[in-house]
Amino acid sequence: MEATDIYAYLRAHANELGSRILDLYPPLQSTTDEVPVGLSTLLRTPLPAQAIAIGGLVKHLRFARAARIVAECGAGKTYMALGLAHVLQARTILVMCPSHIAKKWAREAIQTIPSVRAFLVEDMRNGGDPRQPHGVLEVRLRKGRVVYEGMQLTLAELRGPGRAGWIDRVPRCSVFIIPKDKGKLSYFWRHAFLTAKCGPELGGVINPDTGASIENPEGGRRTRLDFDNLKISEQIERSQGGTTVFSPLWQADGQKIQRMAPVDYVVMAVM
Repeated sequence: MEATDIYAYLRAHANELGSRILDLYPPLQSTTDEVPVGLSTLLRTPLPAQAIAIGGLVKHLRFARAARIVAECGAGKTYMALGLAHVLQARTILVMCPSHIAKKWAREAIQTIPSVRAFLVEDMRNGGDPRQPHGVLEVRLRKGRVVYEGMQLTLAELRGPGRAGWIDRVPRCSVFIIPKDKGKLSYFWRHAFLTAKCGPELGGVINPDTGASIENPEGGRRTRLDFDNLKISEQIERSQGGTTVFSPLWQADGQKIQRMAPVDYVVMAVM
């Protein structure tokens, strides 16, 4: 069979390629190996492929400090990660994930690990919108929905008792879920545009990288009012080579205190 493209090549040589991959990267867990005993105590029974993956991860982590689960959407990566933590008898699980799946992680944890306590690390700002959740909040599953119910802590209250104190208070497994946009804090930021002091842009806002006015999506010129609290940026065409560069119009505000990332604070408290 003549291979006219990559797909034809793979079809023609699939068996040889598969054998070569297995020779170079033998699996840590096969279909004939016993799966970890802890899987039998999960609230949801893993699919055979998931059990094999968890078994391989357990063997890998006997000698390694980290592992990565790579699978297509719907394969159960969240479930396998939680199952792995349960098999390894983790007392504390720290999850950082996109905001839109934070409650999904909480739901899966409650539905997977027996007697787990799930906490969402929410907005850490002093003050803020009182209508929004703040601090470290326990969540539970009620009629299929994740609701705020149970313990309500600040990061200081969480860290205060230390690891031993936390285990005395919550002796079973705890999972802390931090949306990544709330867990990675550093400097406060400020706008980095300039105000033209002379020339045709006098009084207008300009990009400090180019000295030109900053355009809005409609092609007009931006004003100070356009910035408000938005982090605005521009794509700039370089004159040499014609390459495009990213020009952020904000920067760290060195006049304000550097904020500590909540994820670091939680790690020091309970890990």
